[in-house]
This record gives sequence, structure tokens and C-alpha cells, in this order.
Amino acid sequence: MQTVGEFLRAERLKKALSIKDVESAISIRALYLNAIEEGDYDIVPGEVYLKGFIRNYATFLELDPQKAIELYSQNKEQTKAQTNENIIAEQQQEAIPVTSTPRKGSGGGIKKMLTVVAAMAGVLIVAGLIIWWPSESQQPAPVPPPAVTPQPAPAVQPGTSANPAVKVIVTAKYSAPCWTQIIADGKEIYEGTPKSGESITWEAANKLSVKFGNAGVVDVVYNGSPVGKIGGNGEVVVKTFTLTEMTK
Repeated sequence: MQTVGEFLRAERLKKALSIKDVESAISIRALYLNAIEEGDYDIVPGEVYLKGFIRNYATFLELDPQKAIELYSQNKEQTKAQTNENIIAEQQQEAIPVTSTPRKGSGGGIKKMLTVVAAMAGVLIVAGLIIWWPSESQQPAPVPPPAVTPQPAPAVQPGTSANPAVKVIVTAKYSAPCWTQIIADGKEIYEGTPKSGESITWEAANKLSVKFGNAGVVDVVYNGSPVGKIGGNGEVVVKTFTLTEMTK
């Protein structure tokens, strides 16, 4: 199965772009871009940031960001299944006893019988582990959902989230260049100046703060609900989005 990193790298090379080109365009460090392409996800600080980086990378390459996230999820499930298979194989090796040739003498027959009994017990233990051990590899492979026509997202009611798994999602659509800084759960995940026509999505587990240097050229969508412009032309505005509300 193709990994999400291979999917993104193939499109980047097709467009004759280097990692540095992408880093300059979307302000995501080359370290993290390389980690995504190589599948070394432990380098990225957390699942929320990893998915946000994958979405922005795919959007920049003019790919479907949702397809990239689904491919990442399938890769993750496949890795878990392989890990469980390896654990079972190691336990099988450890459970099978090493037999030795019995010494000659009157006690040889008894020792041989005990060795056979021990070997049979080991086989029964291994069989029990295989039946009992929960393995994701025994589950049917996930089937990608059929393509559907995107529908407008419903308005988010107080106390709910449009995407419970991601919690807070903010999308900014730019009609002109605007310096932008994004803080997700206390950590800066973006700082740069998107170009006219760009649309970028950021995610946070609990709280996401945005700072626009020219708020009048940015239309904001918060957890699926259009917010519109949160300031005028040339106005510097800071807003904080949480699971239930938007604050200054």
C-alpha cells in the first residue's frame, strides 16, 4: 500500500519542488516535511499537529487533503496490525521449549516422556495465545468511503464540535496577502504570509488562537461554520477559538 509520504513526495517531485520550496511556501519546517515523507511520525509533536501538517502539505500540492488523511489512517492501521503479528511470532518462539537428548540409563525413558509432555504443553499455550490475543490483522481491512458531493457543514451548536476527533478546526481564506500567526494549545504551529487565493486549515485539541496583520482580507470558518471577516482592512486582530466559543 502506498504511504501518505510517498503520495505527497510523488506529487512534489512531479511539480519539480524541493522540500525547501515547500517549507518557504507553507511555513512548515523541512524537518517535519521530511518526517512525513519518510513515515517517521514520532518527530512531529503530536497527532493534531501531524494531521494539520499533512492537510496543509496536500492543499499546497493541489491534492485532496481528506484523501491524504484517509491514506495516513490506513497506513497507521496497517502498521499496528504488523506490530501485533510480530509480537505473536516472538511469543511463539519463546513458548516452544528446547528439547535435549536424554541420558542413557534407567531414567532415560521418564525424561523423554517429560520432554514430550512439556513440548505438548508449550504448543497448547501458543494455541491459546493465538486464539485469545486481540489482533487488528484479523479485522477486515477498512473500505474507503464512496466519493460524495461535499455539502455545507451544519452550524456548530454551543457545547458541541463539528469534528469531535479533532476538536477545534479553523480555516482561513485569503483575498490578499496577510501576515498570520497560529497558536494551537499553547504552541506556535504556523507563522507566515499566505498569498491571495490561498486557503489554510489548522487544528487544535482544545484551543486555537489566530493573529491576522490585515484582518479585512481574511474570511474565517470555525468548526464548519462561516464566521466571515473578524476585522477591517489594515487592522491587526487576535481571536481565540475553543470547543464552545470564539473570544478576543
